[in-house]
Amino acid sequence: MDALNLNPGDYHGTYKLIGGRPSLDLVNTISWPDTGREHDWLTTTDNVRLWFRATGLSVPQGVDVAVIREIRILLATALRPLAHGERPPRAAIARLSEAASEAAHARIIDPSSLAWRWSSPADARQALAPVLFDAADLVTADSHERLRYCPSCDWLFEDRTRNGQRRWCDMADCGSRDKARRYYHRLKE
Repeated sequence: MDALNLNPGDYHGTYKLIGGRPSLDLVNTISWPDTGREHDWLTTTDNVRLWFRATGLSVPQGVDVAVIREIRILLATALRPLAHGERPPRAAIARLSEAASEAAHARIIDPSSLAWRWSSPADARQALAPVLFDAADLVTADSHERLRYCPSCDWLFEDRTRNGQRRWCDMADCGSRDKARRYYHRLKE
């Protein structure tokens, strides 16, 4: 899994699209959430544009970082508890429902293909319409057992492995770190 070429600023880490879904990848644009190591990858317009392109979303004409952060917080509040096996706050689900309903206005039937597609976004909120629908799809799924979190960094991911045993966001990063830590503690015993 290759790192996305986002500018880290003074942070010493990398960002990867590991979520398997755009809603999870948006939540994961905060590294090490709620810790002293927390880092926001979407602080610059260039990083926002690179992230939109990498996820296959249309880059909005106006990049409103405040709107992107607002939606990211909403998704984290709704999805993080599910990944931890908990029930999300009712208020977060109500806000997600409202946002997904508003986003529906950006979805149109293409007269040529007779398939759903997203209209060209005029702003960041419209550009994130597919992400809101993706999050709503995750929340309303019959089962959340494949929605997981990395025990090391708390990034979210959908476990798409055949046996459903994925444990970390990325074996090369958190997996290696966790295995080394466990090995060290076994040697000390």
